Amino acid sequence: MPIGSGNAQPQQIMLPPIALEPARECTSPEVRDGLAYWRLKAAGREMPLHADIRPEEIPRLLPYVTLFDLRQNNGSLELFPRIAGAKFEEVFGAIHNKPLETVLPPEIVERWQGAARTLFEAREPLRAVGEVLHDQKTFIRFELVIAPLSRTGEKLDMMLLVCSFSMKGDVHPLA
Repeated sequence: MPIGSGNAQPQQIMLPPIALEPARECTSPEVRDGLAYWRLKAAGREMPLHADIRPEEIPRLLPYVTLFDLRQNNGSLELFPRIAGAKFEEVFGAIHNKPLETVLPPEIVERWQGAARTLFEAREPLRAVGEVLHDQKTFIRFELVIAPLSRTGEKLDMMLLVCSFSMKGDVHPLA
């Protein structure tokens, strides 16, 4: 026997934004080294070119690196993970070469879009630490840096993400 009238509407889940701050110091060696690499490649410019990022120069960091195309279309922002590091995909699933909104729930996509919008405003590397709020994985903590990239040097149209994950209670927690 059915219960209720069958008129229940799905509720949109709202998650807090990813709290970002200017990236000054990082705890995770991978995130710290990724930020140092970005700064080296920026070479005093506002941001490095996509072509400046050479995977063969950072093989140890590749599992922690995700590279997003940022596509603005009629006021909306699409994040397209061109390359996704193995560590990122262990947490979020296979996302590379797929529009983010086709592989992640809307509330997670909105968090990442919010982070990208903040990057557009700041135009400098930003750092965050917190708990993963995807797929009931709040037992996983993260430290990340997102940093601007450009295809041509004229506009910010890509985002470099370097992210490290740890379990809550690890001896060296991310702070």
